[in-house]
Amino acid sequence: MSVITYRPFTQFHLTEGGPTYRLEKRVGLIRENLSKARVRAFLPILVTWVPLLVLSAVEGNAKGNHIPIPFLHDFAVHTRFLLAVPLLLLAETILGVRLAHVAAHFIESGLVIESDYNEYESAIQKGLRWRDSALAEFLLIVIAFALTTASQLSPEMQISSWHFMRKPSGDSLTAAGWWYTIFCVPLYRFLLLRWLWRVFLWGQFLWRMNRLNLQLMPTHPDESGGLAFVGEEERFFSILLFANSVTAAGVLANSIIYDKVPLQHYWPLIAAYVVISVLTIMLPLLVFSSTLVRVKRWGRHQYGALGTEYTSAFQKKWVTGPRDPEEVLLGTGDIQSLADLGNSFSFIEKMDVIPVGPRTPISLAIACLIPFVPLLLTMMSLGDILKALLKMIL
Repeated sequence: MSVITYRPFTQFHLTEGGPTYRLEKRVGLIRENLSKARVRAFLPILVTWVPLLVLSAVEGNAKGNHIPIPFLHDFAVHTRFLLAVPLLLLAETILGVRLAHVAAHFIESGLVIESDYNEYESAIQKGLRWRDSALAEFLLIVIAFALTTASQLSPEMQISSWHFMRKPSGDSLTAAGWWYTIFCVPLYRFLLLRWLWRVFLWGQFLWRMNRLNLQLMPTHPDESGGLAFVGEEERFFSILLFANSVTAAGVLANSIIYDKVPLQHYWPLIAAYVVISVLTIMLPLLVFSSTLVRVKRWGRHQYGALGTEYTSAFQKKWVTGPRDPEEVLLGTGDIQSLADLGNSFSFIEKMDVIPVGPRTPISLAIACLIPFVPLLLTMMSLGDILKALLKMIL
């Protein structure tokens, strides 16, 4: 049931702020239409993958057999800059609007009462101030460069490639390798870290919502006290997990094909990665757990007492006590009321203490795993994989 409000509330757009966002807007990369969103998403390809291709070609490292990994045969660079970076930017168009709608629904659904409107607005303003923090983005950039520098001390591959030459006289970066190191990889890591920062800010907002006097109902048909809409939208974070998994799959493909490390060696790592990734996205929902446990306990007590009172009256009227001859059992509303009370108690028993159904974590896990599926081709042929799938289905 919607609640009519007579005051405007600030929209909680987590993706529409920050120094880099304002810079993109100033140069015209951000508009209110999808075509500009596509341009913004694919422009990084022109400043990452394309220069790397050109520099590698000029140096003679784009293809050929004179080095173990020429540019065009490097799975990691293609997955990272042709797929992952555009997806991380397109996710802003998809997730930004959805998260704003979820935040607004706390008011529209009547979960936030009028006396808490100021606290609700304050929670949004605090989140937006952190979103717009120049210091926060500066630290993200510093961390992105620090991680890139650290990775240079332990390169992904142990053999020469288009960007990193191993020689008896010493290891060195190629011209393409320098662009890759000082710009391309830090850009990717900054985009990923910025999304982690936004997930943290989203968790903060939900934590502040949990501190309000939310009108949660233990008998709500969504079986989450009225909060299922929050967990339902979390599954759209799968685009972020897919983007990161694409990159990870590219790195593993290089290691499997060029370093000859069998895929089986990485199964525990992949499993741990999927679990950690899903938990990272689901973690913000845990802020409601204690409140939902309390609401569920309250519902059991209140409806338990109501059930005892009603069933006792029903038994006296229709079973043990003298029955009014003018009132017939067939068609009476008492039985329907008894059934409705039973349904209400069933809703309470089924109520989740985390506002999310199984579809969300399953969707997130699948998004993590899909990019790793092609790696199975390193273990068996496509025909063998199809035969195995048919056996499982049939």
